[in-house]
Amino acid sequence: MSLIIQDLSVVYRDGDHNIQAAEEATLAVKKGACLALVGESGSGKTTLGKACLGLLPKNAETTGRIILNDREIDFSNEDALNNIRWRKVAMVFQNGAETLNPAYRIIDQVAEPLMKTGGQNRKTALKRASRALLDMGLPEDCHRRYPHQLSGGQVQRSLLAMATILDPDILIMDEPTSALDALNKGFVSDIIRDCKKRGKGILLITHDLAFAVAHGDEMAVLYLGQVMETLPAAEMFSNPLHPYTMALGRSYPTMDTARDLGGIRGDAFYRLVHQHGRRDQSRYHHSHIQIPESAHADGHAPPTGCLFQGRCTQAVEACRTDPVYLETVEHHQVRCLRRGIARMLSLQGVSKRYDHTVALNPTDLVLKAGELLSLVGETGSGKTTLAMIAAGVLAQDHGTRVLEDRDMDEWLKNDAASVARKIGVVYQNPAASISHRFTVYDAVAEPLAIHGIGQGRDERKQMVKSVLADVHLSTDDAFLGRYPHELNMGALQRVCIARALILTPSLLIADEPTSALDPSVQAKVLKLLLDLQTERGLTMLFVSHDIALARKISDRMGVMLAGRLVELGRASRILSHPAHPYTKMLLRKR
Repeated sequence: MSLIIQDLSVVYRDGDHNIQAAEEATLAVKKGACLALVGESGSGKTTLGKACLGLLPKNAETTGRIILNDREIDFSNEDALNNIRWRKVAMVFQNGAETLNPAYRIIDQVAEPLMKTGGQNRKTALKRASRALLDMGLPEDCHRRYPHQLSGGQVQRSLLAMATILDPDILIMDEPTSALDALNKGFVSDIIRDCKKRGKGILLITHDLAFAVAHGDEMAVLYLGQVMETLPAAEMFSNPLHPYTMALGRSYPTMDTARDLGGIRGDAFYRLVHQHGRRDQSRYHHSHIQIPESAHADGHAPPTGCLFQGRCTQAVEACRTDPVYLETVEHHQVRCLRRGIARMLSLQGVSKRYDHTVALNPTDLVLKAGELLSLVGETGSGKTTLAMIAAGVLAQDHGTRVLEDRDMDEWLKNDAASVARKIGVVYQNPAASISHRFTVYDAVAEPLAIHGIGQGRDERKQMVKSVLADVHLSTDDAFLGRYPHELNMGALQRVCIARALILTPSLLIADEPTSALDPSVQAKVLKLLLDLQTERGLTMLFVSHDIALARKISDRMGVMLAGRLVELGRASRILSHPAHPYTKMLLRKR
């Protein structure tokens, strides 16, 4: 038995402003397998689940098909639907206590599908319902209680008993573990494993990404009603191809997570289908994303392009204008014009010597758009040399550099200024990286002057104040007029970060940016960098000799020794299962 959702679109009518909850979604729940639906609140997960049973409200308009065991479900035929519900497809609803009728005892509600759909008499149904509740671990003294007299875990067990009592072929579970403790969550896990073992298909709707990875076979990632990516569930954290999938994984705490939680810049709560004009005139239809901070006039999304573009770390102009479709990339399906997470920077075989000293042996390194990669190792291991080659500050002796799909060396030769605008650099020693003759304003505004950006001092001053506010520094004139020796080291480092960001680069190279700071200031600067990475969508290469510090901020980590990159991979994997003896030694020394 399989359940196929094909080109399903759902719009909730609300006068002239209608919520687009799903758009041409195509998914398959297969026999003996679990399809996990994940995404932020409002992405359309519950809508898809309820649509499969014809349980959408009256103001819902749907197009598309839902196919059960090779036959399209006729949602206009109530008798046919009643034959499907509970018997062939059942649903465990979200917010269990609100789903149950407060005026009826638990056992009566569990018995109801047996009487209404299964054709059993009340006595037989109650007896079987009691057995089902016992099988779900609910003791007999709870069976005759009302929903408000049960704990959250007991309510969830009751809903599971109700959904499985007629042994359906497809089980839809909507947030089955929300607000549950670990023991009750483990019980739900056992139910899923048992259903899969018995050949049942499961549609798991959840915001618990670790639970989805543990029990899902396939995963579909939804955003504002669109399927952004489908992938093997096991690759959610290790190999996402869509920037949204990567950002979701970074936002979720797991026992394997090394870095502090990240996030997704901006907000998106509703996607509205919108109509302008009087009723007797032709109307202009368009969709837009409305967020709390946006008034109607400036809350519009473009009529074409990718819905995620405003929050994406790698959007290009085509993402704003061209239609975006699901495409097969490797063994994923991805809705992205760039066919997945792009390469921001690629170094191939780069090496560097100083006379007879080898600073960097031939090294390959790839930086993906939107990620934070740390290079760790002892002094003299080649970290800074590799970072400065990546930044374009040093030229390699051999090898190639590719920045945003362009040959970086040719780009530097023909237009070094535009490369400089793409890459910001925070140097190791803040006191030495700014002239002592410069005021704060002079230091931060200098890149604007060099590149001829801004019309006069007033406009540049506003740009300087804006970036200083981003790094949590004062914007008053007295602070702008201060010299480096008048600032503490933490404030001076933030000025250096502001200077690196003033040209709005897409790549930030940070070379030991906290090595001269005390622990409390170091923590503030690191948090600042992580926040800036999220809000600006930065790609970041972070150099540090401290592996404990690097683990708090890294998506991936590279370990360097004697000019060689001896280990590279996900930070959580390197920290929990180091492969190289040097990495093991670094971890022991901590």
